[in-house]
Amino acid sequence: MNKDKKGKKILGIFALLILVFLCLFVILSPHGKKNYLFIGMDNYGSLNETGRSDTMLLVHLDFDKHKIGLVTFARDLLLNYKNSDTKVNTIIRFGGEEGLVSTIEDSFDLHIDGWFRLNFSSLVSIIEEIGGVTVELTDAEAKYINHSIGIYPENPLSEGPCLLNGGQALSYVRCRRLDNDFGRGSRQSKLVKALIKESCSMGIPRIIELYNNMKHAWRSNLTDSEQFRLLYSCIFLRHADVTREGIPFEHMYQYKNSSTGDNGVAINLEKTVQALHEAISF
Repeated sequence: MNKDKKGKKILGIFALLILVFLCLFVILSPHGKKNYLFIGMDNYGSLNETGRSDTMLLVHLDFDKHKIGLVTFARDLLLNYKNSDTKVNTIIRFGGEEGLVSTIEDSFDLHIDGWFRLNFSSLVSIIEEIGGVTVELTDAEAKYINHSIGIYPENPLSEGPCLLNGGQALSYVRCRRLDNDFGRGSRQSKLVKALIKESCSMGIPRIIELYNNMKHAWRSNLTDSEQFRLLYSCIFLRHADVTREGIPFEHMYQYKNSSTGDNGVAINLEKTVQALHEAISF
């Protein structure tokens, strides 16, 4: 009889622990929506060097719907910066990251919760630390990369899924000779999707290890604790649906000269904002 009571007590404690764990899981699970801007600079070496923002990728995280939205902005896009039509990739030179963020926020009627600044060296280092990333290449893309940076026998490239090393990944996302900025934006999104997929095969300890090893590879306006909380939140989205949009949208732009005389891409801002918000619920 005493053994039965003891057994029931142990089961009761075990059930209580499971209930507490489930409650903590629900409480600690992230909710709501967040937007982060990833800024890729067109230089190697120090993240403090002045340059142009070669890549601007907005990552929209919807924790309630379990979705990730990727929005790429063409670098030749003309936006209103201090009452002048200015190429978006040059704004960071004059107004820093905050100037670029506020311009995108004002132009597209959205809120950005934080930014991350990377450069060419950052991307190469991150991909190498991961051990490469698998991306589906076209025959033209494989030939372009091989011609651009040479052939790596340990990372052979051809049409189909290929494991890219750091240098090959950089060449892939920078390529626009095969098409244009629209194609390049698509390749950038494909690489991000591939990285998200890669994280699905990693254990949480490995993800934390990668984060700690690579913190030097980017700069951010988020504190270390805020970045770690974001990393924890993103673990819940590793299997999320990922969608991609590229600005400008088709039939919503025209080419014109910027305030400095450079040729750029002017968009129908009202229609673009409406289409963007319909495509990705901010």
